Amino acid sequence: MQQRCPNCGAPVVPGQRFCGGCGAQLSLSCPQCRITVSPGTRYCPNCGATLGGGPTQQPGWAPPGGATPPQQPGWGQPGVPPQQPGWGQQQQPYAPPAPKSQSSSSSTRPFLVLVLFILLIGMGALAYFKTPLGATVNSIIGLSGGSSSGSTVIDTTAPVITFPNQPSVLATSAGITWETDEPTSTQVEYGTTDAYGTRQPTQPGDDPSSGQSLGVVTHSVVLTGLQPNTTYHYRVRSIDAAGNETVSSDKTFTTSEAEGT
Repeated sequence: MQQRCPNCGAPVVPGQRFCGGCGAQLSLSCPQCRITVSPGTRYCPNCGATLGGGPTQQPGWAPPGGATPPQQPGWGQPGVPPQQPGWGQQQQPYAPPAPKSQSSSSSTRPFLVLVLFILLIGMGALAYFKTPLGATVNSIIGLSGGSSSGSTVIDTTAPVITFPNQPSVLATSAGITWETDEPTSTQVEYGTTDAYGTRQPTQPGDDPSSGQSLGVVTHSVVLTGLQPNTTYHYRVRSIDAAGNETVSSDKTFTTSEAEGT
């Protein structure tokens, strides 16, 4: 049976590779084993090599109707891999990863530092105003500090004495307590009349004016050797660091009867 070109219908002979009428490729050779196979064969039946995947169109050939089939790169060329998905697409520009947000502990760190600072200030103020140390510092500043005009500031304010509790009285002893608004010395005068006559201690205790003590704001003196069922007069004396002394008004207490009387 006479073979004809599938493109133009011209007669061809077995083994002819190109049509004499239109030049279309009638057969091709395997690039590996060199056997002749049909143009539509995708893989060599002898060695399995890839041949191109479809008939090869010669230059100048156009299908009926004038439509031009799309040409894929590398078809029919030995050693050229098939087109990968995404070839020819514009590559997206590189963008660095967004920086990690700071942890909640980092954002609260300034607040914690502020709270700590406020606590330190509060504790310092409490220690300054509620302890003898603060009053002593005030006295020292009052003695050695200067005013804006250059004159020396001298503390001339005497301490204030208060009696929060009544004396604790027994038959032969009594405990006297009082408080002052600044660190001062401690001493009690007492006797059976308002002339007193006895001091306890003999020399003021915790005297800040002597430079040997800072003074105290809570004072307590125990009077011993008292007579039972006897009325005693007493008053307290306190001296601050600047030498200002306050003497309280006259007060009395009566000792209890001796046991067994």
